[in-house]
Amino acid sequence: LQRPTRRVLESNHPMVSSSSLFFFCAAAAAFSADAFSLGGIEGGRRLTSLQMLNEPKGCASKPFEKKKICVFGAGGYLGSTVFGFLQRAGALYGTGISGQSSPRAIAATSSSAEALNKVLGSAFKLAYAGEDLVRLIDTSDVDHIIERVKSYDAAVLGTVYQLEKRTVTLNTYEKSPNDRTYDFYLDEKYGAWENDVPSDDSEYHAQIFTNALQALVESGSMKHVVVVETPRTCDPMVFINILEEAGIPYTYLRIKGKLIKDISFSFDKGVKDSLAVSKFQPGFIYPIEAEVYENERPVYREDVAALVVQSLMSLDWNESRILEVASSPNPLNNFVPTKKQRTDRDWCFNSALLENSLNSETISPAQIKEFGISTQR
Repeated sequence: LQRPTRRVLESNHPMVSSSSLFFFCAAAAAFSADAFSLGGIEGGRRLTSLQMLNEPKGCASKPFEKKKICVFGAGGYLGSTVFGFLQRAGALYGTGISGQSSPRAIAATSSSAEALNKVLGSAFKLAYAGEDLVRLIDTSDVDHIIERVKSYDAAVLGTVYQLEKRTVTLNTYEKSPNDRTYDFYLDEKYGAWENDVPSDDSEYHAQIFTNALQALVESGSMKHVVVVETPRTCDPMVFINILEEAGIPYTYLRIKGKLIKDISFSFDKGVKDSLAVSKFQPGFIYPIEAEVYENERPVYREDVAALVVQSLMSLDWNESRILEVASSPNPLNNFVPTKKQRTDRDWCFNSALLENSLNSETISPAQIKEFGISTQR
């Protein structure tokens, strides 16, 4: 008996010709080679080696799980700019940041809401934070703070805020019509009246920070905090110790250089500097020599605000770290695009530069000792 042969394709089939078969095989081979040489295909797009290196580990790693974020001291210029970038990021898919009841501005009086909307209106193309996005807190009452941060996943805080004595907003937490409190701004509000407020080295600042952290932890939903060390901070280790005792994962930003403002800033200008970011293990900071600090190039507040948002998207929320941020050796101040850039699909133009900066390896205590790396103002 003759064994039957297996026919895979009939060359005379009306739907399959030798030429179409050749085209199919060539296309398959090209796809396979491209996929393997560039790391594969994800979501219908090629991943380059750089994109694979920059694969996010923060909230952008699961963009469908929208995270809600609140900003303490949002009436200050830096806080307002962080809020504006978060608001833009929340309107775009892929960031992992929620645009529903988020971001939330946390402040002490309605003065902060007015200051916030001035920045949003001028720098973020008439953006606006309505009453639903602002919560006023009694900074001395942990339970009062808890009620206003429930269901939120992450928070942005400062160390030492600029304080301003204000009347408690009516129908909030006042005990009498003339109650006064200290509103707090990250990191400063233009025109704030600083008479009769606690000094920058007062324990009042540590108490605000402690109460806020305790409320965030006890809220039950908070997963990560980003803390910006402000120029007013006299003893950074006070705040590092409070963070360590709270036990919540954190990203602590130290700015190595004077903070300045771009007076003509608009979100579509994007970042002015890719920033030089050094990553250190949590729990301790090392001295920055005063001479080194003074000789550093200034750092733009707008770039720091964008870095805060990018760190939430890029860095693992389950880990703590200390980031030392300085101006890059190659700032972008002189960059002039040859054609008009589209920014409607970006939460911040050029933010990929910050994403790259955050990919630095963590510097260990042994390396600091060996190479004499310094970092504590």
